[in-house]
Amino acid sequence: MTKGQWACINIETRSAWPSKAQAFSFEGYDLWIIPITTDNYPGIAVRLVAGLNRDQALALLHRALSVIAWLDNTGAIVTHMTGGDLPRMMGLSKGTGQTIRDQLDLSDLPQISDARAKVALALMREGRGLNHPAYAFLSFYKVLETAFPKGRARGQWIAENLDRLTDHRAVESLSQLRASVNGDVGAHLYESGRQAIAHARHDPIINPDDPQDSKRLRAELPIMEALAVLAIEQRLGVQTSQTRWKEHLYELRGWKPIIGAELLALILQGSCPPDINLDVPILSVRLRRSEGFPPLERMVPVRGEVTPDGLAMIYQSGDGLVDFPFHLNFREERLQFNLADIVVRDDTTFSAATNAAHIARFVRDYLGNGELQLWDADTNELLSRCDAFIPTNCFLDHDAANANIAHWEALAVERTSSEV
Repeated sequence: MTKGQWACINIETRSAWPSKAQAFSFEGYDLWIIPITTDNYPGIAVRLVAGLNRDQALALLHRALSVIAWLDNTGAIVTHMTGGDLPRMMGLSKGTGQTIRDQLDLSDLPQISDARAKVALALMREGRGLNHPAYAFLSFYKVLETAFPKGRARGQWIAENLDRLTDHRAVESLSQLRASVNGDVGAHLYESGRQAIAHARHDPIINPDDPQDSKRLRAELPIMEALAVLAIEQRLGVQTSQTRWKEHLYELRGWKPIIGAELLALILQGSCPPDINLDVPILSVRLRRSEGFPPLERMVPVRGEVTPDGLAMIYQSGDGLVDFPFHLNFREERLQFNLADIVVRDDTTFSAATNAAHIARFVRDYLGNGELQLWDADTNELLSRCDAFIPTNCFLDHDAANANIAHWEALAVERTSSEV
């Protein structure tokens, strides 16, 4: 981070927060995750640049937090807004009770353009972050009002979608509510929940001193949260992380504009000619949470072949000593790759031994739940990413893997001496 004018939001989050600083891009700006420490609040920061004043920066940070919280199925409350020549965070009055993680997966943040969706995500984040059942209930109901401004349409949607809820807490709560409420459950949620919380001039009214009111709202809160999630996804078009994982469209999303809709249709129809001219990018092959692998950076395409379900590609390192094959399976929306297919040529040079050491490290990190990523080396755009690799019927021997890396590193040193 460099000195300048910075804007920061300090947060209290309901989930584990990173313990390391992490840069990411959001709405065209470079943002930073500020890690949690024993002394200071965690948060998000952005450096003010031309066209981004402090108020705009703070709004940007709030929107980024709402998207992160949505993907993480959690809540977060902004406690302070700070800044300075460097990201300056407020001090914590307590140093314990926080949960941490290494980093957030920010490789595929959705870009939200719809204004109503942005408001709904903000309400969702706040509702999940509140430790007050009445206000959390009201935030979730406001999500429904954002998605369905007209009351009649909202009521009809609630009635039609109550049985579509899958969250186990919501399903259990709905079953108990139906057993105790006579009539329309949706109307009950509106009259005894939303209206009773928001207004003090009508009956019923939520009494903060009545523990029964609080108990009832806590019991019904999972229903409202699940309805809010469903409305955001179904009505406003912002998928949950679970849906994104099920569809796994992120595996090949970046390749589709490169190939083009017409050619992609021919491939899937099985009528694509075997010889096609395709302008594919220079690639950098990486693993999330691992240091870079030099022979896998700026790889060039050397072969492409049309298959019944996609394209089989081979990329090669700049020195021509490493081949990295992979398959773009558009029929199944999968990026397919096998460690055994990597080719490492040893021409007895220092470069070959160094390459082998880096590939051995790649193999170790990939088998250790590595997440494969293919990046456009010129634009730094993420074209493909896979979920963490889960080994099946195999065991990673870390000592043997590290010994193999050390062997090639030692051989590289020997070859340096001989080449001199």
